[in-house]
Amino acid sequence: MGAVETMEEFFELLNTGDREGAVALMDEMTEMRIHVRDSAQTLRGRDRVGGWFLRSEKGLKMVPGQVRDTGNTYEADLIVIKPGAPTQHIDAMFRVEAGKITAINLTSR
Repeated sequence: MGAVETMEEFFELLNTGDREGAVALMDEMTEMRIHVRDSAQTLRGRDRVGGWFLRSEKGLKMVPGQVRDTGNTYEADLIVIKPGAPTQHIDAMFRVEAGKITAINLTSR
């Protein structure tokens, strides 16, 4: 499965509430970097990265807008919807190898 197919499945699972299914698409050694203003946080391993998605508010949705497929890298403008919070726009990059998400980079706009 390529990057686009993997990410389409990831977002479908996440947005329908099957967070465990979405996390199962991550490689055991997945790394996620989250940039907020002038700082960044890095999470390593499926347990920590997946936990970020599993602990998020019920009703979290991530909707990809413009998508750029560059082989094993999937780049998208994401709209993040959390109940009770303003909608956010995030620049996201997902690296996919052998049908598993190996790296995530999220940057707020």
